[in-house]
Amino acid sequence: MSRQVAKWVLTIAALGVLYVGVEVLLMYNHTPTVYSTIKRLQDHAPVIEAYGEQWTYKDIVDLKETKPTKFTQGEGAYKDQMYFYPGRPNSPANIFVKKQGTEYYRYMRTTIMFFHGVG
Repeated sequence: MSRQVAKWVLTIAALGVLYVGVEVLLMYNHTPTVYSTIKRLQDHAPVIEAYGEQWTYKDIVDLKETKPTKFTQGEGAYKDQMYFYPGRPNSPANIFVKKQGTEYYRYMRTTIMFFHGVG
């Protein structure tokens, strides 16, 4: 009886570790996926490029009274409408494109989080 209980406990623990591992991988992997593309199309957000790569659309944020800095290294049709918050070495973590009023489309770089700012 105790062997069966131990087997079930280990099985549940292994499934839990597997689940958490997949969640962490998905959380830090910011490559454009079918989900982010569909979400971008639903929100009518543009496709933007910077540093020679397409950035992944995340969501719409309301920046309220904070003012982001003009981003001058953008590429493509929306290069004059990109903003960011300074403070990161080499490249920003997020780029914002103005939607209307104080609302902005938020984009993240398409590489794994640990490599932001490298290169």
